[in-house]
Amino acid sequence: MWNLALTVPVGLFALMAARRPLPVLVGVVVLPLGIEFTQATVDGLGRVCDSSDAEMNIIGGLVGLAVAATVLTVRRSLDWRAGLKGALIASVAFLLLGSGVARPMLEFTNVDGTGLSASGPDQKRAVENAVKEAFGDRYAIGQLYEQPCVDLPCRNIIFNLYSREKGHSEALGNGSLSWPDGKHLNVLLEGSDRPTVMGYPVTGAKAPSTDQEANQVARSYAQQHYPWAKDANVQQTFPVGEKAQLGWMTNWRWTHSGVLMPRMLDVQVDRAGNVSQIDVTLGPTHVKLPKAKLDAKQAENAVIKAVTERLRANETTDATLEVKAFTVKAVEQDGTWAPHWLVNLTQNTDKQGNATQLPDPGETYRVNAINGQVYDSGGTSMKVP
Repeated sequence: MWNLALTVPVGLFALMAARRPLPVLVGVVVLPLGIEFTQATVDGLGRVCDSSDAEMNIIGGLVGLAVAATVLTVRRSLDWRAGLKGALIASVAFLLLGSGVARPMLEFTNVDGTGLSASGPDQKRAVENAVKEAFGDRYAIGQLYEQPCVDLPCRNIIFNLYSREKGHSEALGNGSLSWPDGKHLNVLLEGSDRPTVMGYPVTGAKAPSTDQEANQVARSYAQQHYPWAKDANVQQTFPVGEKAQLGWMTNWRWTHSGVLMPRMLDVQVDRAGNVSQIDVTLGPTHVKLPKAKLDAKQAENAVIKAVTERLRANETTDATLEVKAFTVKAVEQDGTWAPHWLVNLTQNTDKQGNATQLPDPGETYRVNAINGQVYDSGGTSMKVP
């Protein structure tokens, strides 16, 4: 609603000044789209792109335009035909730029906003406890919502975090907590390559310039907030971006008999030495598993068959698929633990093909090593011919 109200004056005063509705109509549609496109493509803004923001901005502009048009029509001071040629030329130009230049630069992610519902007091307490464990009292928690998982019998509590620093109340991050188990917490404090006030400072940390220095910052944070991470038998730190533009990510993992266990901790440190993102999974460090029946090659073949079947159903057959099974992970389903192969899939598409229907490069699929069932990167089961 605030996004709608924000642009009502834009449409209103633009038409009152110009007295030509067609050029103003083009403006109130293009301006919000341009703002969201800029937020999606320009590094360092610390903003995210949301199509619903653009929709509400456009509606607000149209409301203001309609009010002004009504007033000017009564006064007989509105020229409906003025600027027609320019408005048509501008519309065609923006349409061509949007479809030919802007659209290929964007990657769309569908979020089911219709599934959102207000959270309850138990969910609020769970989020407050998880956030306090991760960051103390540094951030204020905004509105919380419950959102069902896509095609899966699970739910997440999504929320925003706001800076408590004076003069920076508009700065925000976002997070999610799995419900009702509360075992998976993901928080993104910074979404650009420039450190912001939302970055969580680590006591005694300095701005890192190497993997080792970033590892020391991440370890200090883990010791203060998740001391159980010291028991991990696998730890690695690597740059995020070709030149560590987004900082460094440190992973803590637990393995048993060569199988990756469910407990995990990921901490991303930005160029200023602040924590910019965390991902915490409070699974067990050891579970009893049945012996795998599928080897790596069989898992790779299962993924190829399942993905090929999905592409064929979408009438896309010109993709070259490359798969690599890289580890086995313990996965719980319906209260039972089973070994699952993790298979990385990349694809190359003929230029004449329809790439919009293909999997994104670098997706990770799962294959149940007992029965061969394949799951896509979103956890949805796939048909295996």
